[in-house]
Amino acid sequence: MEPGKYKIEDVEKETAFLKAIDGSNIQQTFPVAKFEHNITVGDVVEIWEEGARWRTKYLEEETKSASSHTKDFLNRIFEQE
Repeated sequence: MEPGKYKIEDVEKETAFLKAIDGSNIQQTFPVAKFEHNITVGDVVEIWEEGARWRTKYLEEETKSASSHTKDFLNRIFEQE
């Protein structure tokens, strides 16, 4: 896995298929269970390594899916309660 910003191209069972958004045509797979948020096809995420653990972040400003924004908003509300 290479750290970077990726668009989620597809999700099959326990694997997300990612494509780099920097124009490099890098394609990766990443376990769905390791995402720190709910994912949807079309989301843009940032993935980086912190120590021995991979971290993920949903990039709201780069994801243009209304359903993804709604999911992220609801998750944040429930996490605050």
